[in-house]
Amino acid sequence: MSLLAFLESDGYSRIPLTRNAVGHFETDGKLSGRPVRVLIDTGAGSTVVSLALARELGLELTSEGKTGGGAGGTQLEIFKLANATLTLDHAVPKPKGLLAMDLSHVNAALALKHAPPIDVILGVDVFERQAAVIDYGTSSLFLKDAALSEVVVPASGEAAKA
Repeated sequence: MSLLAFLESDGYSRIPLTRNAVGHFETDGKLSGRPVRVLIDTGAGSTVVSLALARELGLELTSEGKTGGGAGGTQLEIFKLANATLTLDHAVPKPKGLLAMDLSHVNAALALKHAPPIDVILGVDVFERQAAVIDYGTSSLFLKDAALSEVVVPASGEAAKA
């Protein structure tokens, strides 16, 4: 039995991945109906949306009152996103809650390598909650129980049950 057949029989959905110019996995998705580019980041603790995109879409933002960042060391204000939906192809990631922050430093680093900008970083919160499997052989991300229905993130920041 192939890995794909095994995982699908166990309730996983397959999300095809591509590699960007830097070598990182990415995929296409939709944030509240708008097409987005999603970076797969096993080192990111949370799923994060571009603050500029969240504002452009008119999504409700609430400051978390704290800062965060990545390996670059820059500390940026973190916001909770309310009532936003994120889908990946036919799969639905289930983050603890969608966050937003300025991703211009990430996109500036990608631009130096001639890679297109990203809109969302898919983090460990999704991978842990959905027992993710990344198959390098087929460039695929598998999320368990991800194809049920869109998850709406209410103002409380906790994902609603599908």
